[in-house]
Amino acid sequence: MSYTLIHQFNAQHAHIKFAGSFNGEIVTWDTDFYTLEGFLEEENIKDTNLKQFIDIRPLQPGVMKLTIVLKINKVNEPSIQKMMIMIKQYRNLSLGRHEYG
Repeated sequence: MSYTLIHQFNAQHAHIKFAGSFNGEIVTWDTDFYTLEGFLEEENIKDTNLKQFIDIRPLQPGVMKLTIVLKINKVNEPSIQKMMIMIKQYRNLSLGRHEYG
């Protein structure tokens, strides 16, 4: 699966774009992908009970802002590929923040 790396901030956070679908429409996912540890650090959050989450917001027509935070060791090529597969295969994506795990 292909994507465009906008910026790799560090091993904990990457900004990428990739194509997919949302509610039956083809969209561009403008994605900030974090490790849980990296998100907590970057956002200066002290809550150690924060769960993994996906947050989906409309950005502009045909573009959805996706913030995804997962309990992984690092954001790299394999983890990006797995995350994109997860998003593309998940059929019940909806707007808002969804915690799990």
